Amino acid sequence: MKIVFWGTPQYAALNLKSIINEGYNVIAVVTQPDRKRGRGKQLTPSEVRKVAIDNDIPVFITHSISNDQHTKKSILSLNADIFIVVAFGQILPLEIIRQPKLGSWNSHASLLPKWRGAAPIQWSLINNDYKTGVCIMAMDDGLDTGPVIKQESIKIDKVDNYETLTNKLCKISSTLLIKSLKDIEKTIGFSVKERLNKLQAIDQKLLAGYPCYARQIKKEDYLIDWNTNAIKVLKKINGLYPNAYTFFQARRLKILEVVILDKSITINDNKIDYIIINKKLKGRLAGEVISIIKNVGFIVATNDFPILIISGKLQGKNQVDGYTLSIQSNIEISSKIGI
Repeated sequence: MKIVFWGTPQYAALNLKSIINEGYNVIAVVTQPDRKRGRGKQLTPSEVRKVAIDNDIPVFITHSISNDQHTKKSILSLNADIFIVVAFGQILPLEIIRQPKLGSWNSHASLLPKWRGAAPIQWSLINNDYKTGVCIMAMDDGLDTGPVIKQESIKIDKVDNYETLTNKLCKISSTLLIKSLKDIEKTIGFSVKERLNKLQAIDQKLLAGYPCYARQIKKEDYLIDWNTNAIKVLKKINGLYPNAYTFFQARRLKILEVVILDKSITINDNKIDYIIINKKLKGRLAGEVISIIKNVGFIVATNDFPILIISGKLQGKNQVDGYTLSIQSNIEISSKIGI
């Protein structure tokens, strides 16, 4: 079975590794162009391209497969048996989707039909969803609308952020893809309808939940709005980890880890008394620093519960604990962040 794998980020690269390690014949990889990354803004290949190079697999790079006639023609000439798509980042045209005799299949990191689209993991966290999962679906002309042949769900833990949840879903996706490939391989010679019946594909209209779309994350989404409730602030920080940020004195502060102070807690042998903090909160504006705790962090008001900043990163600096961040940033009690 000749496979062409379509993908771009680390999530996709780990799925590709699993397919290779299982002994499948990946004849080519399609990925997005190199991007400028890191402080030096050096052009860096996608994680999928790195895996392909390490395994001597031919790589096709395209800015837009819909408009790139040369790359499209080259890929179609490979006569692959199956296309596997994982976080590729572009919509495939129908002439591509319909070409492989065993079909084109997508591993999507949500419980469809919820969170179709580009950023399902981020929006499941930002939206404070109770659970999420992975679906393996047959691709059609819609955006993540095809029938589902395998799915698995997991509970989203309170401490999950984009990185931890992505790692969990990646493992599920890799396992489901291998299972799916084994089942799909048994349908050689079947018509599309026969194949979907054999694989017990489920129309998304019959799945639990309502369709909604996980739009691409925009630059403005990363800015923290302290004038909202604490759970929204927490979920934005976790969902957009490690890039949610605020401002203080025109410098950008990335906020990486926080705790909502809706009860008394102990951190690093420091007891933080909810009653005392709540008294300090009275009369404070959202975004105002109400307390600084040595070796722990600093506490910021929202429009309901205060939030303790445990770790972060000042523009141009390395990640540090919240207390060190307050020193680096010259933050004091009554300082107003977010401006």
